Amino acid sequence: MDNNNVMRQYRKIKYKYVTWTTWDGKFCSGYTCDDKKLLEGLNTISFGAKTIIEMQDLIDDYIDRRSDHLQKQQQYNLAEQEFMAKYGTLYAD
Repeated sequence: MDNNNVMRQYRKIKYKYVTWTTWDGKFCSGYTCDDKKLLEGLNTISFGAKTIIEMQDLIDDYIDRRSDHLQKQQQYNLAEQEFMAKYGTLYAD
């Protein structure tokens, strides 16, 4: 059975097992999560892990420390706004 892209679930959060081949021909596998509700309000759109345990730990962290993550995101957003107000958009030509 091909387990690639098989959806899994932990604490009502969906994630999937994926496999791919690197540019130099090495086989890789891991887990990825892009649950929109879990990541709502954060700049993160997805995250990955090498093992199921690592993925579950990350999901636990996003759920259990949600207010911490949102507070850090708010702090980042304020710093970004302050930077942009002071320096504007920087162009690399």
